[in-house]
Amino acid sequence: MANSHGLSARLVKKQAAARKLSKGKKKALMAYTGNESKETRYNLSYKKRTHYFQNKQAFPSKRLPTKNIDSLIELGIIDERGFFRKGKKKNYITKRMTDQKGLDFYGLPR
Repeated sequence: MANSHGLSARLVKKQAAARKLSKGKKKALMAYTGNESKETRYNLSYKKRTHYFQNKQAFPSKRLPTKNIDSLIELGIIDERGFFRKGKKKNYITKRMTDQKGLDFYGLPR
């Protein structure tokens, strides 16, 4: 009966084994966690995906407490020229890598 479609027995056995393996994977991939792409999700195990989602929830958001420039300077988040003290050396006032005079974080012309 297995060979009624013309395939050899070894190929039929391989197909059956592949179907058996894929059943377990589908169950594991049904629980969607996080907002990563579908391709990435298929390459990660369920345990890694849940850990990734737990870490993402536990990690503090990068939102600024306020958008007021003076208060950000007082809090010590940006310096008096507008550059962030921690992280990327980007200017908050100009939204570029240079300040209003055209100088970068180190005071050099860019």
